[in-house]
Amino acid sequence: MVKYLVFCVLLASGYLVYSNFPVNHGPGITAKGEPKIARLTWQEPFTFKGATFTPKRIIDAEVRIIKKKRYFFDSFSKYSPVDAVVGWNELSDSRNLDYIYFQLGEREFELNLTRPPLSVPKIYDESDLWHLIPSTTEIDKRIKSLRDGEIIKVGGLLVDISNGSDYELTTNTELSESTKPTGFIVWIEDFHIR
Repeated sequence: MVKYLVFCVLLASGYLVYSNFPVNHGPGITAKGEPKIARLTWQEPFTFKGATFTPKRIIDAEVRIIKKKRYFFDSFSKYSPVDAVVGWNELSDSRNLDYIYFQLGEREFELNLTRPPLSVPKIYDESDLWHLIPSTTEIDKRIKSLRDGEIIKVGGLLVDISNGSDYELTTNTELSESTKPTGFIVWIEDFHIR
């Protein structure tokens, strides 16, 4: 019995170490091109887990996961179990990311720089905070298993969320060169990891 418990603890520990160990792609740009955000002809709001989702834009993107955080207990975690700071172009290159530290928590991110290899506006221009909302249980599993450094391809919608009197969240709908504290609320319909 003790051997079995030790084996289970070792197995769980191994998984936790693996899932928190970043993927190393080596130097070079790993996600070229900025996310494509397109206007949406009016689409009727829909409900999901008791909240109303109002589609605002279509998003199609290939980005690098710079930093991700899993949430379990906040009121938004039943919709978005994972937030991620994502980057593209120069912000998908490990040579630049080695000098830029993103701290993610409480559904916001902070940026700390040691010796910035890029200008601060460029860093904000090529990175964003995404609140990932899976549309299916299969996508939910893959999102929860994400690791820092992975390259993801995402297709879906940018949405506003209203949950009665609890909260109303508004998504960003355009890329910009300044800090974006609220981030993008991404309803994910198509999801691939490479």
